[in-house]
Amino acid sequence: MGKVKGKNGILNALKHNKRTLQAERGAGTNIDVFRTPLNYSLTDPATAEQIDRTAKVLLVQAGIDKPRKNGVMALEVIFSLPIDRHQQDTRPFFKDCLKWIKQHIPGVLLSFDVHLDESAPHAHALILPLVDNKMKGHEIMGGKGNLMRLINLFHAEVARHYGLSRNETKRFTSQDKANIAKQVLHTLAADPVKKSMIWPCVRDAVQNDPLPYAQLLGVEYKRQPAKYTGKSFVQIMTSKGKGKTINTI
Repeated sequence: MGKVKGKNGILNALKHNKRTLQAERGAGTNIDVFRTPLNYSLTDPATAEQIDRTAKVLLVQAGIDKPRKNGVMALEVIFSLPIDRHQQDTRPFFKDCLKWIKQHIPGVLLSFDVHLDESAPHAHALILPLVDNKMKGHEIMGGKGNLMRLINLFHAEVARHYGLSRNETKRFTSQDKANIAKQVLHTLAADPVKKSMIWPCVRDAVQNDPLPYAQLLGVEYKRQPAKYTGKSFVQIMTSKGKGKTINTI
């Protein structure tokens, strides 16, 4: 779950979700253009420009002519399945994700697009945080505690019914996370997102919690075996101990 900011933030996010950015369709990207026709939307299949226009009309109707410069224009939630789920029907899972979003995330759902042309099947839900004629992106997003609450709730109500386990990030050491983040950022080196205005936010999010991005991009990761820093059996048996030195007779 992340914040979309900037005057054209919503439109740019929609163009990515609707696959209308030509830069994303060239060589060196993570998108398989031959699979792009398999993508589908679970909301009104309007164009990025039409949906962006609808969002602006809703803001004007709410009396918000000029949103704050650093205000949260939208919230984007990504739901992802493991990379081995391409051969399965993804619609039941993502339909339940859509239902869950409507129940638990306040605001106006602008779009819900499912991508099957990348390593892992995933969906982008874009939400206009307009509640009671006020933009409440920061409040809806909340802090880390709220995100954990939502993750726990989603796992209990949706994910576990599809055989999905919890995020294993906590089981990794700081060095493991750093290695995974390095692999993810290397994979994104040729991705258009690196040239985007939101790249600093993406980079920081990857470094903070790299595992979801590794799963999404199909990056293989392994936990490094713990290194034993204690004494060997021989060292223990030949040790003089910590007591006073005793002179033998």
